[in-house]
Order: sequence, then structure tokens, then C-alpha cells
Amino acid sequence: MRNISLLRLGMKEFQDIIGNEDAKEYFIKALTKNHLSHSYIFEGPYGVGKKTFARKLAKAILCEQRKNDKACNECQSCHMVEVGTHPDIITIEKDTKVIKVDNIRENIVREMEIKPYQAEHKIIIVNAADTINVQGQNAMLKTIEEPPSYGIVILVCENLASMLPTIKSRCITVRFNPLSKEKMSSYLERKGISGEEKEVYTKLSEGSIGVINDILQDELYLQLRKQSVEYIERLNKANLLQLYDLVKEITDQKEDIEKILEFWLFWYRDIAVIKTTNSRDLYYLDYQKQLLDMSQKLTYNKVSQNIESIKHAILDIKQNIYSTFVIENLLLKLKERKK
Repeated sequence: MRNISLLRLGMKEFQDIIGNEDAKEYFIKALTKNHLSHSYIFEGPYGVGKKTFARKLAKAILCEQRKNDKACNECQSCHMVEVGTHPDIITIEKDTKVIKVDNIRENIVREMEIKPYQAEHKIIIVNAADTINVQGQNAMLKTIEEPPSYGIVILVCENLASMLPTIKSRCITVRFNPLSKEKMSSYLERKGISGEEKEVYTKLSEGSIGVINDILQDELYLQLRKQSVEYIERLNKANLLQLYDLVKEITDQKEDIEKILEFWLFWYRDIAVIKTTNSRDLYYLDYQKQLLDMSQKLTYNKVSQNIESIKHAILDIKQNIYSTFVIENLLLKLKERKK
């Protein structure tokens, strides 16, 4: 009974984080019993609470008046964590597209050699840890293998496969999962969103609070989504000259090309769903008529080919291949009338 009551009390510390009850329960027990590891990997999709959880955990660990697993939220340490000025919490962000070795050497290796300034622990949180290059991961390996007694490293990542096996084997990996449809629906209702709009947002989120918040804060998101559908509709009716006009229009939107392609991926995924299951589990629930019309004109093989072509184009854009070439090649493939 004592453990159950402690878990219930401890949930208050992580109450701002929706879902991921397994992670909450694990750390409530670890904090209550004072059995913390020196190195963790928080792995899971974007926007499911990994960063927030890392900060909440750091606050509980460093709290000067902690009761079992719960931070007091009143001591100097708690206040400093809340405003981001605690000297014993170091947060590392990626430099550009990667976290470079110099960043790791300065902010993990050297910093961990210095004892905490005011707390019993020093906590280093590395966001986007899966973007640390190989040299950087090798540079921090000794710190993770032989950490000082006061040191705790939390590596936050979306793609665990990008971490070296030697790093993974020396860390405790905590998985953060997408939220259930019910939890996302409840969250949106609290935001004042209901009806078909709620269903559309729930599907677009793919279980990520971060994605939903990005959508709600981006006034142009739904506009770009609508424009992406219009591009597909225009492509279907376009002659060769009009196709090249589309290539120019799309490539002129340099910052949005990848997002447009992702919208197209969702579109053709919905057509595949309609052709195979006739389900309402759609990203474009508000475009059912157009989806149904297009699904009747395309074979399943053609839909599958389009999906693969778009995936390949997204990878090319991520690798900075000349965008005009990528989009021109993609539109020509989508326009092909293969069976």
C-alpha cells in the first residue's frame, strides 16, 4: 500500500506531462528509493514530452527540500530551475544540423569534471542527442562510462538508431510513446477545439502534443496544407508547360518544400487507406470527396509508387540536393500514368 500511495503522490510532479505513465512510474520509484542512474537516453517521437520530463526530473533531483520524489517548488533551487538559471543544469542544443565534437568536449567532458556549484548533483541534458556526430559521441563515451558520483547525463533523442552501440549500452533507455487518440482528443477539447476540426487535428498530431502546439501557433499551417492539396489537383490537370510552372511555384517556397511533400505523403497515404479499407481514419478527413474521386482514378500500384517517389524526394531535399531537380523529377513521376 505504501508504494501505491507514493506513486499517486508522485504523479503530481509530472502532472504537466500528458501520457507516458510508464516513464512517470519508473522515475517516481527511482526518486523515492534514491536509485538514480548516471546516464539516461530519453527516446521517442517529437513533441511527446521528453524535454519537459527531463526538466521536471532535474528539478526534483536538485530540490533542496524534496519529499520522496516530489520537488517542493518553493526552495531557491526549484525557482532557479523554473527560470532556467540553475548553475548545475546544463542544456546542450545542436549547433547547426548536428551537435559538433567541440560542443561536447566543452559542455559535457570538461563541465562534468567541475564539481556542482551548489547542489549535490550536476545534470547535463542533451537535446537532439541523435544529431551528435560520431566524433562527439566518442568524445563523451568516457564521461558516460566513468561519470563522477555527482554527474547525471540525459540524452534526449528521436532516433535511437543514430546513437553508437557503445553509448546505448552504457545508458538506461526510457521510451516515450505517442499519446493515445483519447488523450489527444481531450487535450484539444481543453483548447476549445471540437467536431470535425478536432478529428483532423487529432490525426495530424500523430499523438504529439508538440505537433499540435506547432500547428495552433502557426497561422500558415492550414493554409499551406490547403495549398498542397491544390498543387496536387492542378498537377492532375496540367500539361507539360503548366507542370513546369508548378515546379517554379513550389521551389520558390524554399522553406516550405519539405512540409509540402509531407502533406502530399499524407494525401496519398489516405488514398491507399480508402482503396484498401474504406476507413475514416484519414489525415484529410475534411477532403473526403476529393480523396474518393482521386482513388477511383488511380490503381493501388500507382498510389504505392507515388508514396515511394515522395519519400525519396523528401530524403533528397533533406540531403540538400538541388530542389528544382528534385521537384521536377517528382512531378513527372506523379504525372506518369502507370498501372
